[in-house]
Amino acid sequence: MAGSAAGALLAETRRRPGRLLLTGLAVTVATVFAAGTLLFTETLRTHLTENSEQTPDGAAAVVLPNRLPGDADLDLVREVAAVDGVAEAVGVWTAFLPANAGGASTNWLVVSDPMDGPLSRVSAVVQGSAPAAADEAAVDVATVERTGVAPGDTVGVAGEDGTPRTLTVTAVVDMASSPMNTLVVAPETVAGLGGWLDQVDLAAAPDVTDAVLADRVGEALGAPDAVRTGARQRAGEVEQASASVNATLVGIGVFAGLAVVAAAVVVASTFRIVLTQRRTQLALLRCIGARRGQVIGAVLAEAVVTGVVAGLLGTGVAVAAGYGLLAVLGAMGMEGMPALVLWWPGLGGVLLVAVLATVAAAVVPALAAARIPPVAALGSAGAGEAGAAGTGRRLALAAVLAAAAAGLAGLALGPAAGSMELAMVVLAASGMTAFAALVAAGPVLVRGLGVTAGRAIAAVGGASGRLATANAAQVPRRTAATISVLALGVGLTSALFVGLASTQAGAERSIERQFPSDIVIAAPDGASGEALAVRLGEDPQLVVRAEGAGVLVDPAPGVDVEAARAAVEAAAGAQPGMLVQYAGDARAELESTVGIARMIGLGLVGMTMLVAVVGVGVTLMLSVTERTRETGLLRAVGLSRPGVRAMVAWEAALSGTGAGVVGAAIGAGYGLLGVHVLEVAPGSATVPVPLLAGLVVGVVAVAVLAAVVPAVRAARVAPIRALQDA
Repeated sequence: MAGSAAGALLAETRRRPGRLLLTGLAVTVATVFAAGTLLFTETLRTHLTENSEQTPDGAAAVVLPNRLPGDADLDLVREVAAVDGVAEAVGVWTAFLPANAGGASTNWLVVSDPMDGPLSRVSAVVQGSAPAAADEAAVDVATVERTGVAPGDTVGVAGEDGTPRTLTVTAVVDMASSPMNTLVVAPETVAGLGGWLDQVDLAAAPDVTDAVLADRVGEALGAPDAVRTGARQRAGEVEQASASVNATLVGIGVFAGLAVVAAAVVVASTFRIVLTQRRTQLALLRCIGARRGQVIGAVLAEAVVTGVVAGLLGTGVAVAAGYGLLAVLGAMGMEGMPALVLWWPGLGGVLLVAVLATVAAAVVPALAAARIPPVAALGSAGAGEAGAAGTGRRLALAAVLAAAAAGLAGLALGPAAGSMELAMVVLAASGMTAFAALVAAGPVLVRGLGVTAGRAIAAVGGASGRLATANAAQVPRRTAATISVLALGVGLTSALFVGLASTQAGAERSIERQFPSDIVIAAPDGASGEALAVRLGEDPQLVVRAEGAGVLVDPAPGVDVEAARAAVEAAAGAQPGMLVQYAGDARAELESTVGIARMIGLGLVGMTMLVAVVGVGVTLMLSVTERTRETGLLRAVGLSRPGVRAMVAWEAALSGTGAGVVGAAIGAGYGLLGVHVLEVAPGSATVPVPLLAGLVVGVVAVAVLAAVVPAVRAARVAPIRALQDA
């Protein structure tokens, strides 16, 4: 009989495949996100493995000076070069120095390279000729794009002792780019400028293996732990690069998991609606002998089919989108794009999660469907899922979950959490527990929503608004499910906005402390600073004051900032060793950084929001189908088609309002907790109220937009046809 029950339900699914697609649509969207996250993670990890090696392949062994006692200098390189079996020893030096190029002074990265041979890290000389003297340098391609420096130009640098030195650029080279402007010079030059020795690369003599060379050098230095083979060093660099993005990848995975959770809530709601619409069929199965367990098994079998179809579709879309995105980026001229990595076991796991999430979401609706006795089911086959049973139990469960969420939040804020990473995990668990409390209390909260926002909607929307409020209150579990999943997306977005606003406020305070004026100039000494201040003070466009070796400059009233900047660069460029910094540049960099973070964050939470919006559309579509007879009666007694469309739209607006307000409140609270745990902006925690208000309005608008198709469909039902049994 179990097979017959499952066959009957699956036959109904084949007869109306649209229901299957609607039920699994949220799972499909979440699977696209999860599979896309997996593809991105594996592709990025493989790309890092192939491109993060810094030590050249010609290095048979390396010496790590930070594992040696004392300070490393050129003598260490000479000592290592004299060891038997060492064919060549090259020190890798680094310095961060003030540099003046084209009249603008900023900090540059200065690195060393021999420019040729097996130990060079330069891939190719793109333009000009490689530096051959101590006062010559090369720049990388990225620096040329940022500054316009070309072969033949000069760059003034100030060493650790402040002594100015002029370097002539002779070449543009292709090498691993840095976010900073970069000069490439001889190792001795960087050492003379006060740089530090990162490592010593060693080439092996013929017939000397890498391991033997490492042992010999380690023995000669008396520090075997300070020497490792080149292969081991390159493997460590790959591991370090992978570790540096693990937190980002884990964060993306968390958002993918939240999207799956949101999809499960939507699926549970849609399954409950679908099974309510099919009570007559389920009642007939019970009457002809199907037991409760058989009905449950049949419903879960349908859930398995739904999960498999949705999971396969979502995985396929993610793979196709991955190939398409890389093809588009390649066509746009972006070089070095990695090949898409298809990790089939991982994609199989994503498919399994999609199926399990769908089945888990269908368990409660299946139990509810099987709980109805055959005779009672036949008598109530046409009834809806009105009412919210177990109000007391729901409130008790919600109270327990809310207390647990508060306890976890307190644990995350206290010293017991230990590391910052663990504290964030505990705080995330608190947030999900709070979301569970919202789901539990949702049907009860819907009643409060009806007497608050519902009254306003009824007053503004007239008859359509009153009907929408009544419809939402009639099926509180369905309305609560829609509100809960929307609130999850709003909460994530609100927490992101609070974090970004707090970070920006803290950074702006730091800029204000660092830049007491629009332009700050650091001179090598007090005398140079005073001389520059006198010279700048002669310009009526500038307001100048000297503070020791620092010179603070502001534009005079009515003077454009760019004009003041040009005057400062003309004066400071004539005096070597001056480091000029602009508050406007710092603020622009801050805006750029925050803007990028905002785009990335919105992209991540946007997937959860997309699942929520899909849930609104699916729920309303199935709700419209369930209320066909009711809609027909309304049409028969005079409600117009625009009135029907308005009723569905107002119902969506009511759900959006509840989700927006609740989600923004909870999200803002957890955003403040996250700022405190991460210590990103001590004393600068900020709640961007106008932005959150705009988010609430936007959510309501998006919910109404998602209701367009269901509203149009409801308005098309003819009164006479609607009065017939659907």
